[in-house]
Amino acid sequence: MQESDTISVLVCVRSRDHEHDMLLQRALESLVKQTYPNFETVVVLDECWEDTKSLVTRYESVLDIRLFERPHKQGLAVAKNFGLQRCSGDWIAYLDADDQWMECKLQVQRQWLLDNPDVDFCGTGAWDLLDGTVVPNCFALNQYITHDDIVKRLPQENVLCHGSMMIRRIALESLKGYSTDRSCLGREDWALWQRAVAAGFRFGKVPERLYIY
Repeated sequence: MQESDTISVLVCVRSRDHEHDMLLQRALESLVKQTYPNFETVVVLDECWEDTKSLVTRYESVLDIRLFERPHKQGLAVAKNFGLQRCSGDWIAYLDADDQWMECKLQVQRQWLLDNPDVDFCGTGAWDLLDGTVVPNCFALNQYITHDDIVKRLPQENVLCHGSMMIRRIALESLKGYSTDRSCLGREDWALWQRAVAAGFRFGKVPERLYIY
């Protein structure tokens, strides 16, 4: 990453009721609270119910939001590829619509990438939210930090939390985004990591828990 690089945050939403909207609201609030504020937010509504759009538009005064709608759901990979084509940033950061970021997430991850300019795919540590309590996820902070450690383990296990990732956009374009093949259903991110490794892209992980799953 370079100082002048820009960031797009991609949020793909499949909301069917008020409960899902409340999770989305919590996710958007975590973007409002970011200590690094210079990013655009691209929101893809993937066949959502009627109230979700009005929820998102309420944040247009506090976030740089670009809102797009897809009337027919065709799978998460299709929604993500649709959103990627509408992102203008040099880097794409992801936030799942039912998860949250720690307030310093973008700032810490951006600085880590500035200090590690050879990395194309950057994740962070994560928390799990269980019955209202935030607990460490299954990976220790010192696990799967370096490119070599990540690549060694990836064939056996997806050791990267997708929602924590920040990825160089030209890398995603080179890989043509996420596979829509049904054999990758439910593991589109893991399949993307493995294709990226085969193509020679570099991985790394910030040894801090910055994502709440």
